[in-house]
Amino acid sequence: MRIQEIENALSRFKACPKCGFLQGFWLGVKSDKAYVQCKGCGAKFEISEVYMLSESDKEQKRFNFLKK
Repeated sequence: MRIQEIENALSRFKACPKCGFLQGFWLGVKSDKAYVQCKGCGAKFEISEVYMLSESDKEQKRFNFLKK
């Protein structure tokens, strides 16, 4: 993932999924994986890409999300 893709995925999350903290995340990259850490509770989440195939398998949609 490029840094712009990582920032785009991170910008869609407004609150920590674990504690609900609204003040944001720290961003980190280690090896080929991108991580974010909640500024409130310290929970770490890996940013992942998921590709959803349509039923006709002609169209791909890409989603970014946080994975604990």
